[in-house]
Amino acid sequence: MHLPKSVYEVVPHYWTVVGILLILLGLDSEPGTMFRYFSIALGALSSVWGITVFLKRRSIRRIKDSEASA
Repeated sequence: MHLPKSVYEVVPHYWTVVGILLILLGLDSEPGTMFRYFSIALGALSSVWGITVFLKRRSIRRIKDSEASA
C-alpha cells in the first residue's frame, strides 16, 4: 500500500498525539475502572510506537544522507 508523502510524514506525530490524549483521558476517568487502565496502557503503547517510528525514520535518513554525501 502506497501512502502519499504528506500522510506518511505525519503518521508518527498522529500516533504520539493520540497516545497522549488517551493517557490524559484515562487520568481524567474514575480511579479503579477498567477503562482507566486500558486507556492509559493503550495511550502509552501508542506514544511509544509513534516515537519509535519517528526515531527509526530519522536514523535511516541520516544514514542515507551520509552515504549520498560520501
